[in-house]
Amino acid sequence: MKQMIQKDDAVSPVIGVMLMLVVTIIIAAVVSSFAGGLAGDTQKAPQASLVAKEVVVNEAYDVVKTNGNGGANFDPNPVPGKAADIYVIFEHKGGDGINLHDIEVHLGSLKYPSEKSMISNAKEPNANKTFVGEKVNIAGFSKDWKQYLQGFPDRESLISPGSQFALHADYAREGIETRGGTHDNELESFRKISWRPDGASNSFDIGVGDYLTYDIIDKKSRKSISSGQILVPDFQVRNS
Repeated sequence: MKQMIQKDDAVSPVIGVMLMLVVTIIIAAVVSSFAGGLAGDTQKAPQASLVAKEVVVNEAYDVVKTNGNGGANFDPNPVPGKAADIYVIFEHKGGDGINLHDIEVHLGSLKYPSEKSMISNAKEPNANKTFVGEKVNIAGFSKDWKQYLQGFPDRESLISPGSQFALHADYAREGIETRGGTHDNELESFRKISWRPDGASNSFDIGVGDYLTYDIIDKKSRKSISSGQILVPDFQVRNS
């Protein structure tokens, strides 16, 4: 008769299951730690709804003089004009509070997408009196403004839901220019609002009837907080 020999050197099924659980827990801990580290390194932008609600032009004084032929040229020795009470009002409709020193406003033109500018309180407003005159003499809200972004109408830097802030413009101008893309050099009139911080090589201009586009960026995370566009309404420009 043959004798059956039973071997007991195999791993117990219970021990095998326990080993698998231990390995799974270790892997989960490593993955969780790694993911937590990545999340800690990623800065989040404030969550807020910031909407442009109005372009205000209470006074606009031009420094461009029109010659007898209908053309427009900058006077080489212009008389400093009065700076204008011009600004865009933004409303904080909800979300996190915003510090105006912690944001940048990237401006653009819907009609001319290549035209862009970046404005923040880190930039110095245009102090060249050739364009904007004495800021202390500006009427209305813009009187003696020194920073592009200010709480409206309290001029505070911390903006909470339900409050507003203003983006000042440097000046406005009007004149006649050659219409691009024509064969007869046809002239057309224009009225524009302009931003030109100190040190900027060119101004950023947005004309009547165009849409001013904006993208509000959080400086720390470099992420967009809010974006949109607003129509530039018609306005009058005076020479004195």
